[in-house]
Amino acid sequence: MDDRRSLGERSPSEARAELLAAARAFAARRRPADLLAQWADDPSVRPSHVDQRRSTRLDAMALDAASEYEALLLSPVAPLGASSVVAPTSQDRTLTTMRTTEVVSDPSNVLAVVAASRLRREPRASVRLCTAHQVLRMQAPPPGRGYTKHFRMFALADAGRGLPSDGFEVAAVIRQLGAHRRLVDAAVAEFGWIADRPTIVVRTDDRYPALAERLGSALAEAMPEVAVRTEALSSGYYAGLRVGFGVHGPVGAHLGLVDLGVHDWVARLTGDDRQRFVASAMGIQLLPLLAPER
Repeated sequence: MDDRRSLGERSPSEARAELLAAARAFAARRRPADLLAQWADDPSVRPSHVDQRRSTRLDAMALDAASEYEALLLSPVAPLGASSVVAPTSQDRTLTTMRTTEVVSDPSNVLAVVAASRLRREPRASVRLCTAHQVLRMQAPPPGRGYTKHFRMFALADAGRGLPSDGFEVAAVIRQLGAHRRLVDAAVAEFGWIADRPTIVVRTDDRYPALAERLGSALAEAMPEVAVRTEALSSGYYAGLRVGFGVHGPVGAHLGLVDLGVHDWVARLTGDDRQRFVASAMGIQLLPLLAPER
């Protein structure tokens, strides 16, 4: 049959055979020199600059710091669209496979899918999940030391029914920031790194008019030694709240470590607007930047 539909118009099963055949043909034409050339030119295939023993130790510290959360060892791949369907991002930022999967580019999206699948079975459950995962993103990394296309990310997620007075969101933010702070403190104690003047930035918009004040009061009680400032939120990626956490390193420069936000992902996945989702992530590969310069 003469099928004039484009690949994007066909079902995944129809397109897969043609894509796999093309991949076999491409691979058959490659030579050993092509592999070495790609190794030299393609940063997505080269090893991380972080020593694996140190990375594994930091993973263990991260999971120990998040003892209130169930730790998941995620698959390297997620359902196709886990990033672009769950969150307002482009599919181009992920490495898409030919088998209706994609390489995980943000474990927070995958944790949202896991949480939603559980809450569909038990809508009143409280779900707390964490993971340390090697993620890959296809866009150019930000400038500066420590940023690469693939990197280790420590992610936390709270999901469950909303509570009066933003109670769910406030408790989740305090709990997650506490875990990230314990990780930083443990790394400083273990390796002799420097993390001074911790700072939290709370960004809100008119969807949560009182949340900044409630969260500020809770942070002052839970982390009185941390400086907190508020700003207006101007990103549609977050559902009304974004929180950043960072410290000042050995040369006095501020290093942003944690990005935390409230999202509507679980509410949309479950079809239940009562469900809340708070997620945060730290790029673990940034922590060695806290080492004193020699």
